[in-house]
Amino acid sequence: MTAAPSTTAPRLLLILSAFALATSADPHSNEIRLSRARQPHQQHHRHGSRGEDRERAGKGLILRLKGGAGGMPMPGGMPMGGMPGMQGAPPPSLSQLISELHPVYLSLLVTMSWNSLGFLLTTLTKSFYLTDAMGTSAFILSALATTNSALNTQWNKHRRNWAPPSRPLILSWAVGLWAARLGGYLTTRMASIKQDKRISKHFRKPGEIWLCGDSCYPFNLMAYWFRQAMWSWICLLPVSWAADLKKYRGLNAKGFVKDIAPVTMLLGGVGYAMGMAVECIADAQKYNFKTDKSNSKRWRWCDKGLWAFSRHPNYFGEMLIWAGIFLMALPIAPLWTIISPVFVWWLLRHKTGVPLLEEDMKRKYWSHPDFDNYMKSTRLLVPWPGKVPEETPSPFGISGDTV
Repeated sequence: MTAAPSTTAPRLLLILSAFALATSADPHSNEIRLSRARQPHQQHHRHGSRGEDRERAGKGLILRLKGGAGGMPMPGGMPMGGMPGMQGAPPPSLSQLISELHPVYLSLLVTMSWNSLGFLLTTLTKSFYLTDAMGTSAFILSALATTNSALNTQWNKHRRNWAPPSRPLILSWAVGLWAARLGGYLTTRMASIKQDKRISKHFRKPGEIWLCGDSCYPFNLMAYWFRQAMWSWICLLPVSWAADLKKYRGLNAKGFVKDIAPVTMLLGGVGYAMGMAVECIADAQKYNFKTDKSNSKRWRWCDKGLWAFSRHPNYFGEMLIWAGIFLMALPIAPLWTIISPVFVWWLLRHKTGVPLLEEDMKRKYWSHPDFDNYMKSTRLLVPWPGKVPEETPSPFGISGDTV
């Protein structure tokens, strides 16, 4: 009888072969198996650290929304200064806010502030020596402020791909030269005259009550300084507008604006130079005529030099100056800023200049035999020899020729 084959031997062989394969494998396989065995524990550790981070961030956000480390809370829960975690930015300073004003508004602020200071000083000192010095220096301060706004504040804030314009600086120098010369001359003359009819009538008389009487002190005095501030601001409108860098885009592109800019600068410069020359020469001639002790006619009207051809050549020079400044500011300044030279013409011709002096001359010299001939044979403004045009009625109700 044949015996059945035993299954023990094959099973034993299979176990041994499997063991041999396991021991002959890559030794790094054990490390791979060990690293895989550690992964669940490491992943559990990472999940725990992320949860802790979220918890800490949530606590920090709550503190910032309550006005903690992130600064004062803004509307809507946002900390002042931007996103949570950023320190609160300080508010802009007053000087920074002022420097970022549009040049026209900046000019208004400077002229009003400076003339308000003049009003306070005049009220405290009862002096009229400050009138011309403070009035003309307001032009200088305003021109410097607007030029600094153009070449520093605006230029640093919005860098352009072109060089800084020279027009604001040229206009600032033109205004400064005019104001320094006129202010020095008027202040020196006032020191020798020792009276100023324009402002002396606004001081309080003995026994007068405030805001009563002819002087209505200090209201009329304040109104005088306010008018002086408006005078400087309106005259400087072309200069202020020319300090706006946004207006210079057309100068860097082909077109009418770029082509006309050099022409207006040249014409304006010529007009300004002629006006300065006429005004300086006329003022010097009249001053020498009145202060020369050897001149036996110094008590009467000046009829020498330019004054032999014009009764008010200095005013004609003043009108030329502001017409020239307006042309130099074109085409950057808008055309409506022609109100500046028109205002100067109206003020001198029909308001505070010619009418007051003409009345004063007639009151002083009406009985002199040569005065009537001088008035008829001498032009009103333009210093030009030749026949004087016939007198025509003025549309403003003031008789007299316009040239």
